[in-house]
Amino acid sequence: MKVVMIYGSANDQGFMKPGRDYLDEQKVAYSEHVLSAHRNLPELIDFLRELDKSTEKIVVLAIAGLAAALPGVVTVTTRFPVVGVPVPGGPLNGIDALLSISQLPGGVPCGTVGLHSKAGLNACMFAHRILKLAE
Repeated sequence: MKVVMIYGSANDQGFMKPGRDYLDEQKVAYSEHVLSAHRNLPELIDFLRELDKSTEKIVVLAIAGLAAALPGVVTVTTRFPVVGVPVPGGPLNGIDALLSISQLPGGVPCGTVGLHSKAGLNACMFAHRILKLAE
């Protein structure tokens, strides 16, 4: 069982430090990958197709700011549950990312967390709770 964190930008990794600290404390396995839905979509799709071959129990965190296309793309490409994590930044301070994730169309089931400094922590705690269901 593990959490797979996918960042739309390497700049977003610092935002998830409280969440990574939580996962470390709880001894929850995780991996981190920087794959943008805008800048390297083919690589992202290939990664997700390979991930789907895994027999592990996985929850994916899609961490993105601005237009935040990443959570939607991940959700429609993988069979695993996805939690979108909006990152504050840009001219709208993350409101655009939050709306992009929370307003995905029907048939694209992506969870999301709030837009604040502890959103990364909440996302990791939520992923951990989902994984506990598989124990």
